[in-house]
Amino acid sequence: MDKKSYHKMSDEELVQLCKVCDDKALTLLIERLGGVIGNCVDNFSDSRFEREDLVQEGLVASFRAILSYDSSKGASLRTFAGVCITNALKNFVKKKDNGLITADADFVPLVDETAGETTTEDEYISSENYKNLRRSLKEILSETEYKVFSLFAEGLSYSEISKKTGQSFKSVDTAMQRVRKKLKNIL
Repeated sequence: MDKKSYHKMSDEELVQLCKVCDDKALTLLIERLGGVIGNCVDNFSDSRFEREDLVQEGLVASFRAILSYDSSKGASLRTFAGVCITNALKNFVKKKDNGLITADADFVPLVDETAGETTTEDEYISSENYKNLRRSLKEILSETEYKVFSLFAEGLSYSEISKKTGQSFKSVDTAMQRVRKKLKNIL
């Protein structure tokens, strides 16, 4: 399929292609969500936070939104992504304000720790489609980055990842920063 064909597709059609490991579709969807990310970040921007940190959190949240999107629920991908990004940014700001995130501490985990019960989104993320998309990431990320990202996506903290992989906390943090930059470059 050529690039023009992708641009003619709806978000929902591209999501379906993402679920069968189509990197071009994923890249285009993340590009399309750039405005949503920017709008959400603008709502949280103030002197306390680096815009780049907020954009990175928004980018990771948009990736999660693509992974978990279900058009049968009635919301458009942009609406669903906006909610996911806003929630991720709220959690980031809350943790930063409470001192849970510092320069050397963990960022917001990809799993929503504030939810007391399993949501449809959580169930969908753990589905086979999620596994297929994560395989696509193997092509973008180095082996170390992929391993760290995978553990992070499972909800492990940087400290737990450090213990599990035998890498230093700083190495884990550096790997996640590279992951965020690579995902940001897609945007």
